[in-house]
Amino acid sequence: MWHDLLQTNGNHPFGADCQAMMEARGVSDVLATTHRDHANLAKLLDAAERQLALYEQGETPDYDIILGVIDYCLNYPDLYHHPKEDLILRRLRQRDPEAARAVGDLEDEHRALGALTRRFAGAVNNILGDAEMPRDALQTIAREFLTSYRAHMHMEEQVFLPAARRALDPSDWAEIDAQLTHREDPLFGTEREDRYRSLRKEILSWAQEND
Repeated sequence: MWHDLLQTNGNHPFGADCQAMMEARGVSDVLATTHRDHANLAKLLDAAERQLALYEQGETPDYDIILGVIDYCLNYPDLYHHPKEDLILRRLRQRDPEAARAVGDLEDEHRALGALTRRFAGAVNNILGDAEMPRDALQTIAREFLTSYRAHMHMEEQVFLPAARRALDPSDWAEIDAQLTHREDPLFGTEREDRYRSLRKEILSWAQEND
């Protein structure tokens, strides 16, 4: 039940595309899991935004959920998802340089997202540590985090991944897959880590209430 609800993507911008990609005949597992990661990340960003809305209304958010989103982004997308996309882009540069130029400097964007996520973590920890910090400082960094991540994924879904699907052949995908360090998704996979319990519960509850 947990797995089915956590993997349901119906209300997210990448959900339908992800499902279509996974069902399409002959599509690489590397590409399909990249789409699925985006759909899952969209859920996490929504969860963070719900807590941010409480903060902006002067209420106390669930910081376990916010820190769960941050921790997940630092320990799964930063370490496994983004390096996978970097490998895809390098192969796209070989197969279709013009399409790769349209994507831009993806590696730099990934580094910037990692730095932004760490800044967000620092701001939250300052709040929790009772450090003197303007209330709107956390709002600003949180909004920048949400906006940047969403814009990045939108570009990848609309420009980068379609170009890779057109240009790369099965041998390319096989070589990319062979270079990957495979890691079970610690939140959405079959072996879920306890540190994401609050985040998992929030996502499940939201999915049930809005089904």
